[in-house]
Amino acid sequence: MKIIYRYLTQELLIPFLFGVAAFTAIFIGTDLLFDLTDLYIEYGIGIISVIRMLILSLPSVIVFTFPMATLLATIMCYNRLAGDSEIVALRAGGVSIYRILIPALLLGLLMSFLTIGINEAVVPRANYIFNQMMHEIRRGEVRPRTQSDLFWTPIDSETGYPDYVLYAGHFNADTGIMSDVFFHDYYQDRPATLIKAQEARWVDASWYFHEGVIYHLEPGARVPEISFSRWEAGQITAEPDRISQMSKDTEDMNLGELAELIALKEEQGQDTAEQKVEWHMRLSIPFANFIFVLLAAPLGIKRRRSGGSAVGMGISIIVIFLYYILMSVGEALGTGGTIPPWLGAWMQNLVFFAAGSLMLIRVGR
Repeated sequence: MKIIYRYLTQELLIPFLFGVAAFTAIFIGTDLLFDLTDLYIEYGIGIISVIRMLILSLPSVIVFTFPMATLLATIMCYNRLAGDSEIVALRAGGVSIYRILIPALLLGLLMSFLTIGINEAVVPRANYIFNQMMHEIRRGEVRPRTQSDLFWTPIDSETGYPDYVLYAGHFNADTGIMSDVFFHDYYQDRPATLIKAQEARWVDASWYFHEGVIYHLEPGARVPEISFSRWEAGQITAEPDRISQMSKDTEDMNLGELAELIALKEEQGQDTAEQKVEWHMRLSIPFANFIFVLLAAPLGIKRRRSGGSAVGMGISIIVIFLYYILMSVGEALGTGGTIPPWLGAWMQNLVFFAAGSLMLIRVGR
């Protein structure tokens, strides 16, 4: 069996590598290459910068091309084996169809976990550097971690009311400074204090308001004013890095950072369905490698020897198109709250898993 498994693995690797190269070239040639060409012409960036940006964009592309290449490799491999009657010969020799598929299933699992690893360790960092370079090219400066019209509103999990409302006209996480600050404190579910300040600074693990006025809000009473030059806001415990997490692009985050963003938004009573769908899709898309093997193997075995790689490519495109449609529908339903976010992200995998399993059982009879 070791010889058979080695032979089948070799038959899978060549079309897999071809698929990775072909689909990656399609992704790059249809969009990215034109964008980089425009940057080269419009901003006059050097060839080295263009090449660097091209390399930085590859990890996010490969995450999508791996499942496509696994699909193509499985179809082409077993299509050829079936066309040359090698499948018939192996089954006549007592090798079950399920054992014949073991190398492809292992390839699918391996590529699933490899894709998750690339998604976690490489893609966020590469996207961040790429976006930094893009910002620096277009604006001539390093992109700061800033945000306009910042709202920070922690919600009490027991009462459902805000602990306080913090607004800043401008926030810079790198310097730890907010400007045009409004702070609305609550006591027993009622507004208690309103503070207006020119700026707030993060100093020695605390936020300090500068040059402002305090208004103590009391029902039916006159609002007294207290001016201050410096006032410590002990209620605000979130450090600048934590606050800036809200404005960070999700494509620059790994699973841990995305989970932290979800927790932050839930803490402030915001809807997190979109982020939850994206978190689950960081796992569901890589596992398409394994799902595609289940579907592609029966399709490949049923094909006759005709068309070669062109037939395999055609079937792959049809399957990918159907997968993309289901993925888009599931994402929309999950984001809209029609179905749970996890189901919206995994729906296409569940449908293809069921279809592939049924087809595999029928082929194995």
